[in-house]
Amino acid sequence: MMKPMVFGPCALLLSLGSGAALAEIPAHVQALLSSKQCVRCDLSGADFARQDLSNVNLQGANLIFANLNGATLDASNLTGAKLRSARMSQGNLRAVILNVADLSQANLRGAILDGADLRSVRAPLANFKGASLNETQLRGGNFSAANLEGIQARNADLFAANLREANLENADLRGADLENADLTGADLTGADLTGADLTGANLKGTRMP
Repeated sequence: MMKPMVFGPCALLLSLGSGAALAEIPAHVQALLSSKQCVRCDLSGADFARQDLSNVNLQGANLIFANLNGATLDASNLTGAKLRSARMSQGNLRAVILNVADLSQANLRGAILDGADLRSVRAPLANFKGASLNETQLRGGNFSAANLEGIQARNADLFAANLREANLENADLRGADLENADLTGADLTGADLTGADLTGANLKGTRMP
């Protein structure tokens, strides 16, 4: 039996009509690309770089170590998805649903998450450097020790978010709701907090602008 090729699943599908040798594609990968649904399936380590996965249903899917760099996931449902150490830099994730998802140590550098739902997300040590999070729902999320340097988070909802030891240098937090947020030991050097609500926030050891 022919061994599976090393290319990512999307590239494999595109190659079938070009005369390239046929390769085995896992059924759940085919299902995702054709039907836009792959609930609770195993896509760990899959390569979807720069692919259009907008409006897909990936609730509870295992995407640990997946390559989603530059992928489009606008308005997709990834509720409860496992995205630990996933690569999602420069991705388009406008209005994506990632509530209660696991983004621990994921790389979302430069990603666009405007209007997304990340309520109660787990993202300790994740890299959001330069990401756009304007009007994003982040309440109750765990961003402890995350890199949030230079994020655009105007009018973002960070109510009761865990931002302990987070790097928020030069972050744009104008109009953000940081009520009851835990900013213990966080670095807000150069951040813009104009109009932000810090009522009840824990600022112990926080480096303020």
